[in-house]
Amino acid sequence: MAKPVSITISHDLGRQGATDRLRSGLDRVRDRLGMVKMQLVEERWEGDSLHFGVAALGQTVRGRLDIADDLVRIEVMLPWLLAAFAEKIKVGVQKQGQILLDKPKA
Repeated sequence: MAKPVSITISHDLGRQGATDRLRSGLDRVRDRLGMVKMQLVEERWEGDSLHFGVAALGQTVRGRLDIADDLVRIEVMLPWLLAAFAEKIKVGVQKQGQILLDKPKA
């Protein structure tokens, strides 16, 4: 049975700043996914929303990322094979998302 996972990451960049940061950071995401034998197989932007697919362990996880003024919300539906890893996936996505959204240190 599939398992829904919701992740929220707060930011103080404003909607446009967060959108710009996430769009420009997708190359780094692709590189990191490749290091753990995963692949971004879908990437479709509709305004401030990204529809995406990630292939892992012969499964494809599809989801949506929505950018608001002060937070990013990510919704994914994990196939049953990956549902056992839901907490680890959630923590990893939160950590990487926060890295992309954090302001660079001066």
